[in-house]
Amino acid sequence: MIPAKQLEEKWRKIILTPDGEQVIDALFEIFVMRTSHTPGDPYQTAFNEGQRDVINFLVNLARKEN
Repeated sequence: MIPAKQLEEKWRKIILTPDGEQVIDALFEIFVMRTSHTPGDPYQTAFNEGQRDVINFLVNLARKEN
């Protein structure tokens, strides 16, 4: 397994390219800019929140200082 610090650096390197930024923008629109709540289905709501959490992790990683 790659050490966490090296993995973060690799993710940032990819995310901060023009193509990476477009992919993150698209993922943000698909998984973050919509409601995660599914009325009457707590399992789907939890699943949706998990998707949202991954994108938030990547966005925060891109914003993180070295």
